[in-house]
Amino acid sequence: MHPLVRDLYKRAIMVGRDYPHPRGIEFVRDAWKKALRDAQNYHPQAYSADPRGAEKELRKAVGRGRYAIREMIGVIQLKKYRTMRRRYGAGQLDVDGESKRILDACRDLIHEGN
Repeated sequence: MHPLVRDLYKRAIMVGRDYPHPRGIEFVRDAWKKALRDAQNYHPQAYSADPRGAEKELRKAVGRGRYAIREMIGVIQLKKYRTMRRRYGAGQLDVDGESKRILDACRDLIHEGN
């Protein structure tokens, strides 16, 4: 296996740990193994006469794989954002109630000190 492809697979596995799918890392591992072994993604036979062309084609395929990893990261971040928003609300802060609570706490501290 080419070192660039191995590195790409390792990156996909590292990112796939948090992938929001019921099977999680198993789903990512199976999907990436299938994609890496699929002959449709890389055609080295077309460049058998020119090894530089094969290397260029390999680098293009690795670039597409890195793009897929960035997309996976985006999906993971979106899932985390939605979870946090659901958990802690839509960010609506009651400013008047919060300022009253802070003032009351300060008054309590002043009365305790006297």
